[in-house]
Amino acid sequence: MSGTLIAIIILAAIIGGYLIDYQKNKLKWQSQNKQSDEQLDDIHKELALITKRVENLEAIIADESFGSVAASTGNAADIELNDEVPIKKENEKRVSEQAKKVKGD
Repeated sequence: MSGTLIAIIILAAIIGGYLIDYQKNKLKWQSQNKQSDEQLDDIHKELALITKRVENLEAIIADESFGSVAASTGNAADIELNDEVPIKKENEKRVSEQAKKVKGD
């Protein structure tokens, strides 16, 4: 009887050790997953910001007065970008019109 009791105690200690290790690893994985989610959210925000900037640049390039502004300032980096997001369709239309003009020249 005492041999069986010792075997049960040893088996319970081994299983308990595995369960404790599993819980520790589970907490570590959850922490890493949370950090990955935060990084992914930061990347989405950065992508949205870059998209807005590209749309602003498209609007500036498509604007016919861009050439005269750049020529008068001498430096295109001095032009301030508008933080408001222009309508995407309007930008695409302006860019395609400018492309047609360039192809026609």
